[in-house]
Amino acid sequence: MDLTVQQLRYFVAVADELHFARAAQGLRISAPSLSQQIAALERRFGAPLFRRDARHVELTEPGSELLPMARRSIAALDDIVSWAEERREGGAVVRVGLVVGSHIGSTILAEAARALPGTQWKIRRLGFDGSVTALRTGLVDVVLAPALAAPSGPDLHAVPLWSEGRVLVAGTGHPLAGRDCVTVDEVADELFVATLGDEALTDWLGLPRSDGFAPKVAYVAATFEEVLDICSAGLAVNIAGSGAISGSPRHGVVFVPVRGLPDATVYLLRSARSPSAAVLAVEELAVRVARRETGRPGPG
Repeated sequence: MDLTVQQLRYFVAVADELHFARAAQGLRISAPSLSQQIAALERRFGAPLFRRDARHVELTEPGSELLPMARRSIAALDDIVSWAEERREGGAVVRVGLVVGSHIGSTILAEAARALPGTQWKIRRLGFDGSVTALRTGLVDVVLAPALAAPSGPDLHAVPLWSEGRVLVAGTGHPLAGRDCVTVDEVADELFVATLGDEALTDWLGLPRSDGFAPKVAYVAATFEEVLDICSAGLAVNIAGSGAISGSPRHGVVFVPVRGLPDATVYLLRSARSPSAAVLAVEELAVRVARRETGRPGPG
């Protein structure tokens, strides 16, 4: 059987997300291409791996049987690749995924590089919904990602680093651009740029609310850089964590504090299975830096 580890990564990504668009975004391929790859894999196995319709995706019995074997195969290959890279490059390799830049995140990376001088660093920008998929498919070893709640799963380890308030991201010409702060009610009629559609934005805003407020999504972006492009053009607004103020400066964009939304927490995410000594060192250092930078004993 002609089978590649990349096909197994595609399968695991869809199995984890149970959503083709989210899995495709995390893999940085198009949803139609991912569907074609899964269909080809199903033809090779001679059985459907997923039951899917316009609203729902779930594993079939063959898919459920394949999933643990696919995970073990991917993990084994990743171990071999890491071993080969360390031998070739003369030191450990740590692949870091970043969703949104921030001052604390940059400080963590800078201090990790100084503390682990023999380590090779590979930095990858991830989409908003790509963190868990990138970890599970072996694209990265550790991720710094904001969320309202810690991503969960028996194969994931999530460490809260710091918490931050929310800001409205808008173009400099927006009527609210000069305000010291705004409320959610004041942006209720705005057009939003979301990440992978209404559902992701609704979760990020901590909705639903009792008054039935629902954001109007006009654009969908895969990365925060795309969000900034759309906002700076005055086409829509976004709500981000306040760390974006220092981590993602952009001409033509302002960041206005928003009242009435729950704080977001930036998590360090890694696999719960056999992390390398370098990844564990990064985790320990990240916790220490976050506590120092926020001046608090736990999440900021």
